[in-house]
Amino acid sequence: MNSLQFLATCLLLLCSAATLFADEQKDVTVIIPDDEKYRYVVDSRQAPELTSWVRQELKPVIIEWYPKMVDLMPSKGYTAPTEVFLEFKPDLGGPPAYAMGNRISMSIPFFKAQLEGEAKGCVIHELVHVIQNFGLARRNPEAKPTPGWITEGLADYVRWFIYEPEKKGALITERNIDSARHDASYRVSANFIDWVTREHDENLLEKLNASAREGRYQVQLWEHWTGKSLKELADLWRQAKRDNLQ
Repeated sequence: MNSLQFLATCLLLLCSAATLFADEQKDVTVIIPDDEKYRYVVDSRQAPELTSWVRQELKPVIIEWYPKMVDLMPSKGYTAPTEVFLEFKPDLGGPPAYAMGNRISMSIPFFKAQLEGEAKGCVIHELVHVIQNFGLARRNPEAKPTPGWITEGLADYVRWFIYEPEKKGALITERNIDSARHDASYRVSANFIDWVTREHDENLLEKLNASAREGRYQVQLWEHWTGKSLKELADLWRQAKRDNLQ
């Protein structure tokens, strides 16, 4: 092979590599809002059929709601992640999505089935976890653990009562009122948090989130904030729901 042939071969290989790289990256959506305060990367290479949905439907939701939710959940000296990575994966072993640090994994089967249903709300829920960053508290050996029902209840509260209240996805009905527990997590705990917020403390989201993030959550805080114990609040909430159903 002469030098000219060698050069042509190298150029061909480089072009092929560039083409492969371009094909691989075309399903990675980088979202940078005009103010450049945040950067989001959505990887749909394992589900290229979802790329157009990401760019047309999910992108504007992320741009609008991530900064809004950061503002809803501040705490002293805390800065929420400025980069968030979201990736579609074939099998998560059960959950539709989960967050670890500033990374969100999303189940391809779930999202393909829920594009017109719960897909966007699911992302909102996981973005709340990214902003919560309750793992920070574990670095402090004196930090108090936050019950899981509060972590998940807050995420579903933001989702169902702030982001998409019109869907009424966390309502208490006649079917589940008798078994409803404030600490049942997810939608039921979200309903409880909404009731306490409306009836007793409009700043509950910020206070509850900050106490959990800083590792100082304790059950006595409910009485400090509302004048009533957690048990009293839970009983009043359940009774109020029963009354509303009559």
